[in-house]
Amino acid sequence: MSFDELVDSLNELKQEVFNINIQKLAGQFEDTSQISKKKKDIARVKTMMSKHKNEVSNA
Repeated sequence: MSFDELVDSLNELKQEVFNINIQKLAGQFEDTSQISKKKKDIARVKTMMSKHKNEVSNA
């Protein structure tokens, strides 16, 4: 994955977490475990972004 794709993926995941939180507050969302799953995905993407930055700076 390129760095731009990682940034896009990160933005999508953050938007999904935001939408889930809004739905949860409105009482329309039942599966709150999705929030923690999305947050773990965000952490994975951030880790990949960090590795990508380190590879670029070391090259």
